[in-house]
Formats: sequence, structure tokens, C-alpha cells
Amino acid sequence: MQALQQVILKISFVILFFALFQSFMLAQQDSERPSLGLVLSGGGAHGIAHLGVIMVMEEAGLRPDCIAGTSMGSIIGGLYAAGYSSDTLFKLLKSINWNEMLSNKMPENNIVYPEKHRFYNSIVSLSISTKKVNIPLGLNNGQQIEKSLSYYLWPVAEISDFSKLPIPFVCNATDIITYTQVDLKNGYLSDAIRASFTVPSAFTPIQIDTLLLLDGGLIRNFPATAAKELGADIIIGSNVGAEQYSIEKLQTLPGIIGQIAMFRSREDFIEERKLVDLLVRPDVDRFSIADFNNVDSLVMAGYVAALPLKEKFKQLADSLNMLGDQLPIPYLLDKEFITFDKIEINGNKIYTTEQILGILDINSGEAVDRQYLTQKIDLLYGRAWFEKVKYRIVSRNDSLMLAIDCIEKPNAVLYGAVHYDNALQAGLILGFTLKNYPIHRSVIDFNSYLGTFYRVQTDFIQYLGKNQKVGFNLNLFADNTLFPWLEHNNETGNTFSRNMMYKVGINNYIGLNNMISISGNYNETLLKPNYIVSDNIKSYKYNYWSSELAFSRNTLTSKYFPDKGILFQLSASVSKLHSAYKYDGNTETNINISNQPNYNPVPFYILTGNIINYATTNKITFGIGGEFLYISKSDSISEQNNFFLLGGVQTTSKRSISMIGFHPNQIKIRNLAIVRSEMNITLLKDLHLNIMADFAATDKMEFPKKITFLSGYGLGLSYNSIIGPIKTGVMYGLYDDEVHFSPLKTYISIGYNF
Repeated sequence: MQALQQVILKISFVILFFALFQSFMLAQQDSERPSLGLVLSGGGAHGIAHLGVIMVMEEAGLRPDCIAGTSMGSIIGGLYAAGYSSDTLFKLLKSINWNEMLSNKMPENNIVYPEKHRFYNSIVSLSISTKKVNIPLGLNNGQQIEKSLSYYLWPVAEISDFSKLPIPFVCNATDIITYTQVDLKNGYLSDAIRASFTVPSAFTPIQIDTLLLLDGGLIRNFPATAAKELGADIIIGSNVGAEQYSIEKLQTLPGIIGQIAMFRSREDFIEERKLVDLLVRPDVDRFSIADFNNVDSLVMAGYVAALPLKEKFKQLADSLNMLGDQLPIPYLLDKEFITFDKIEINGNKIYTTEQILGILDINSGEAVDRQYLTQKIDLLYGRAWFEKVKYRIVSRNDSLMLAIDCIEKPNAVLYGAVHYDNALQAGLILGFTLKNYPIHRSVIDFNSYLGTFYRVQTDFIQYLGKNQKVGFNLNLFADNTLFPWLEHNNETGNTFSRNMMYKVGINNYIGLNNMISISGNYNETLLKPNYIVSDNIKSYKYNYWSSELAFSRNTLTSKYFPDKGILFQLSASVSKLHSAYKYDGNTETNINISNQPNYNPVPFYILTGNIINYATTNKITFGIGGEFLYISKSDSISEQNNFFLLGGVQTTSKRSISMIGFHPNQIKIRNLAIVRSEMNITLLKDLHLNIMADFAATDKMEFPKKITFLSGYGLGLSYNSIIGPIKTGVMYGLYDDEVHFSPLKTYISIGYNF
């Protein structure tokens, strides 16, 4: 029986050889060596399996002379046509952050420093124009995927005729205006591939000339005809397109939508299949079409499916080589620099061309590399001026033009969210930004937390210079916070702290993630005991002049649940008491500070710093860092207000320092050194187990030379919900002087925060 099978197999090879040989002889009427075409279908993440098929072809010594692809097949085929080897493509697919690309969620470390506090920190954002309020459509506009395609296809960006690529290439899309199939053979390669990959309901359509394009798979998911038109005499195809859905799959809404969307494409495949000499069908049904992170298994599925054809591939390669040598493909991937003859800005109305060119800092006639240009596009997008900003390289009349295409956001945007936690209780977060009005290069930024306790901050920034790296800043900050069991004038109890701060400063923004600032401040601080005091004083008010020098660095990928990055802040300030008042319920009395005992009008100094570094491995994120505080000795008047407060999972005011294991603002301190550690384990998507530990050394306000040691531990769960992060858990604090609270405590925080 086995011998019979071997005979049948040999006969099959002979029949195949003669069939292909007949095709070769017919093709030789036009060329000496027949042209081999490779057709790669669409199919979402399933299309990654095409790479496994290409690997088997390479092992057999078989290289296509032209490639036609649809959707994911256009990405694999386009990159391969540009000169990337299968090994390089495999590493590239593994390195891509598909979650960011397909969600279009820009990591926070790509956002300019002044915008970080606002980024992904609201439930609702409404853009306001003079005509209407704009509700976001919620579709992926392709910012991330187009940026990545432009980056990887940079070496061939000057080639506008795709038949002139190292391997001639064509991809197809669907014009939704006329609902016709369109073959994309020239233009900007990144745009053509993006159009072919524009999955309906996932991505916004892309306009190329007069065409409004969506995924090519809607009509033709397997473009064999396009390969024939490129000159292919023999066609090898890899098809991962879905077959007609079973009754079971049609019990779900996605199944019904998929069946309807791909109906015409399945009919078209029947005809396109007739043009194919060898067809590979990778078994990918067990994978989701959205499972882009499973690169290894998908590539292996393609490799396993093509492996039985390896011997045929070898025979075909040998036969082709007998008929003529295949020309080597030119290697273009080492191209680093492009010099542009002209720079053109398109789509801008609110922001001037001068402003945009100032951020880009690129001039015609200069050699530019892709890393630099990508960073500048990120810097431009990171200013939050645009819904989308991209570049194209246009070859025209023997000259090269860099085209910057912009879709602007309205310059006025409203933000909203809700929040609850143990300390601040329930509140509403409202914000507003107004950019480039009434003065060019200006920003008005209003943020507020409104509830039982409140925080309000308003900034006006006027950027200076064309690069907008330096900004003149006016700031107003106000808050009302409860300090539990605060000791004041030898009495202890709950105390309300109300602050007003007026600031004038200069900020220097270095890249996306760094800021140096110098400022002068006037501070008004009111302490109002929430209990009856022996001297019948209802409140004290202290007014200070101060100046501050600060440096901040923030490379976190997200303010909530970051997987990597560093948060570092260092500040030094000098302050001097200007005046002090006390209020007995009827009269506000000026305290003659010069007549007070131990009063010394020498300024006092505050030095603070904190750092935390995050890194992730195998779904576990580790965070480690520390913080310090130093306040110089102050006089008898200012020491009543010259302190910070320690405790809480998160800070509640500008004088708060968080420490796990203790209630917010529980411990009054002047000097501090603390080490923090945390471990976040991803249990399910967006669900995390949190393990935290802090160790601190501080002095007591009453005994500044006595060092007290504290430690705190916490265990909790957190979930990244549509209304913001939800965190809850238990914590335990060890403190020798604990009097008012139990060591075991709970915490809860719901929603975004300001």
C-alpha cells in the first residue's frame, strides 16, 4: 500500500511538472523566464500566517517576482516587497505594540509635558466650535498605524510607482462612494497599504485623490487578477479569508455582520481561485482575527500549511532557474536620509503654518532621517492640536516634497469625569481648554474637582519663540482639604486647610517628557479647626512670598497602570512669611509678627524630590522608588503652617505625601525619607492585583531631633474601567505613636483624578 502511494505521489509530481512546463513555454513567447506571482489574502490577524508560507518558499529557494495583497496581506506583502526578509519581518511583527496600534491609544510618553495631566483623564471630551458641539465618532483614525507604516517603509518612500519597488507590488481597496474595487499601483505606499487595511467600523476611511477607501476585502479579498496584471505567469496564493460561516457562528451579531460584509468577496474568490496554480490554506480557525499578539503561533500555522508543498516549491524553483536567472533585488533598506525640496502643510486653519513648522524644526534642503521626523510628528501630535497629523513623501517632477496632513481639533474642548475616594469623597471633575486664542501660541487650561472638598486650577501659558519650547505661565490654584487629627497650638482635632496660590513663572519644555520651571508665588493658607478650641480662635491665615526652581521628568506610558517609564520630580523653594491673621468668629486680627517670641524674619527653605521607576515582565509590573522632604527650621509663627502631611494611597493636596498603610494626611511631618515598592500582577485584561510596601523615616514636629520609623503594607485589586481606574484594598500601617486609628485600614478610589 505504501509503495502504491509513493508511485501515485511521483506521478502527481510529473503531471505537475509538465503542466507548469507547458505554462513556462507559453510564457516564453513574451519573456525568457516566466514571472512568479504571490497573492496574499486579507483576514485580520490570520494574515500573519502568510509569513510562514513565505518562510517555506525562501527555504525552497523560491522568491516571487511580484506580489499582490489585500488588507493584512498588503502589510505583509508590502513590507516584503520593500526588501524586508522573512526573519526581519518576524522580528518586526513581534516588536509592534498591536494594542496601541489598533486602539490608536497614544502612550503618554509621546505627549508633550503640559498635556500629560489631561491625557486619558476624562470620561467625556466635547470639542466645541463656533457652530456646534462635536461628539467623537470613536473610530480609529489610523494615527498610530500610519506612523508605523511610514517609519518602516521610509527606505522606499521616494518610489511612487509600486512596480519599481524591489519586488513589484499592488494592493487593493474598496471605494465606498461607488462601491467598486480599486487596485492601488502608485502613490505613497504607506497610504495605499493603510487603505487596503481599513477594516469597516474599526478604522475611519482614508481619502486618496477623489477616492474614499475602505478595506479591499469587502469586494476582493484575494487579488489574483492584480497579480496577473503585474505580469505573473504562475501564481502561488496564501488564503486565510473566512469561509462561509457555520450556523453556530451566525448566532452572534459579529458573525452576521461578518457574513454580510464578506459575502461579495467570497463570491469573487471563486473566480480569482481559477488563476492560481498552487494555493496554501493555513489552518487559523482556532485563532481570533483580532489576535495580533499571537505572532509565533500564526506564523507557525502558515509554515505548517506550506511545508507539504516545499518539495513542489523546490522543483518549481529549479525549473524556473533552468529557464533563466532571476535578477537579484536591490537592497534599499539601508537608506537613512532624505532631502526635501519643499515642505507643505495641509488642513490647518486654527494653527498657522509658521507654528507647525516651528515645532517640526525642519527646513527644505536639509537631510532628514526617519527617526528624527517621527519624533517631530510625535511632538506635533503630542501638543493635542490635532485629531490626526501625518506625513507623506511626494515625488513630483524630479523633486521631493514633504507633505504634512493635519486634521485639527477645535481649539475649545470641555472635559468631564466623576470621582470618589475615602478622603475627597464624591465629586465631579470638570475641565476646559482653549488654545491659540485670543493670542497665537497661548493656552488657557482650567481644571476643577467639585464636591465636599474642592480643587481648582487655572493656567494661562503664552509660548515664546517659533519652537514653543518656552512658555510664560500665570497660575491660580485653590483647594479645600480635611486634615484628620491635626495638632495645632497644642490642641488636636480635624482641621480644614484652605489654600490660594498665585504664581508667575517661566517653563522650559525639553522634548516631550521634561520641564524646568522657575516661578514666584504668593500663598494664602487658612487653617480652620473643626472643633472648639480653648482660645476661641476660629481660624488662622498665613501669607507667604516664595520662589521655586523645579525639574520634572515623566516618561510613564500611562498615568494609571503604567507598564514602564520614570516619574521624577525635584524642587527647591525659599519662602518668607509676609503676614498672619487670626479670626475669632467676629473680627479678623492682624498678628504683629515682629513682636512674637522666637520670631526670626529669615526665609525658610523647602527641598523635595521623588522618583519611581516601572518595568514589566510576564504580565507583572514592578515599581520602585523613593521620596524625600527637607524643611529648614522656621520661626514660632510660620511653623504653625510650615509642614507637610503623610499618608494615603494617593495625594489630596499640594502638601500631601502618600504612604500606604495610613489615612490621607494622617501624620504631620517636616523632614522625611521614604522608599516605595509595588507589584501589579495582571490577572485578566484591565484587572490587576496590587501588592505594595513603603518604609519611611521622619521626625516629629514636636521633637524635631527624634527620628521615627514607619512602615506600611497593602493588598488590593484595581480595574481599568470606562469611568476610570477603580482601586480597593486593605492596608496595614506600623507606627509607634499611633493613637487615633487602627493599624488595619481599607481604601477605595473610583474614577479619574485631578
